[in-house]
Amino acid sequence: MKVCHFIASRGLGRGEFYIDLANALSGKCDVALMIPKGSRYLSRISDEIEVCEYERKNSRKNPLLLWELRKKFIAMNPDIVHSHFGKATEIFCLLNKWLNFPQVATKHNPRKGKIFDRMDHVIAVSEQVRKTINNRSVHVIHNAITPVTIESRKKRPKRFTIVAVGRLDPIKGFDLLLKDLASLDNDFLLKIIGSGEQAPHLQELIVTLGLTGRVELLGYREDIPQQLREADLVVVSSKSEGGPVIALEALFYGNMLISTPVGIVPEILPPDFIIEPGGFAKKVTEVIQCYECYADRFKKLQLKRQSDFLLDTIADKHIKLYREIGINAGRQFQ
Repeated sequence: MKVCHFIASRGLGRGEFYIDLANALSGKCDVALMIPKGSRYLSRISDEIEVCEYERKNSRKNPLLLWELRKKFIAMNPDIVHSHFGKATEIFCLLNKWLNFPQVATKHNPRKGKIFDRMDHVIAVSEQVRKTINNRSVHVIHNAITPVTIESRKKRPKRFTIVAVGRLDPIKGFDLLLKDLASLDNDFLLKIIGSGEQAPHLQELIVTLGLTGRVELLGYREDIPQQLREADLVVVSSKSEGGPVIALEALFYGNMLISTPVGIVPEILPPDFIIEPGGFAKKVTEVIQCYECYADRFKKLQLKRQSDFLLDTIADKHIKLYREIGINAGRQFQ
């Protein structure tokens, strides 16, 4: 079985789960990637994967792009095409009028994407995303990770340490988090890991709110799992998410997690670990006062749920779906 993952994005950062999925699938079937030239995630792609880059302007109805992709897909001849996000899905749906390859599309976030309502086969990365798709043929298959080995935390830091991770973009809600935590009386250190255009604004906000010395912008880091392990608390403040990846990483490496009700969070966290925007100061105070109790509850949750979000398990669910799609299309995949 040869599966081609079609991606119309060059990537934003480290959250491209579709690359991790393709890598995991490459040990189970023949995998190819159709991606824009100059994609930022090239170095993360396994050597076992056939990579085909296209050059034309990435517009949904660019005839030159469609002609280029048509020739490349015909030469590749995949058994199934797996498109990710709305743009790639729209482009391939238009192109597939002439190609007629079986297709499945993944919706990675709860934002716009009417094209998924018209698809024969759709994957949603969470129940929250599924609810945004007006289509009976939706399969919920979560994002996942392959855990890495990190060092154990030798002792708790002297100051209560909070970590938040993500690109510095308004949708991540870091500005609202800062405004909320500015009212805390407790001594704490908030580390925000990530890079992005909002960095100057956040730095200015830190000064304006009197948070200098209590908040650090660490920029891009490679050691995120270890950073989560060393912190007392991981916070997700996003306004909208499909995943988020950091919630899964906290499930494997963190000591405690609270989050806004985005993506898979309502599926894995109990209600009192889920915080609406504006409620972080109160909840962080509660966690600090009853830390051992909260940390113990989170540890039990980790032991119960980690196996559900292993990348190898999620890859097997995709293989099963690919085979079902093949049978519906009158094809038998090996």
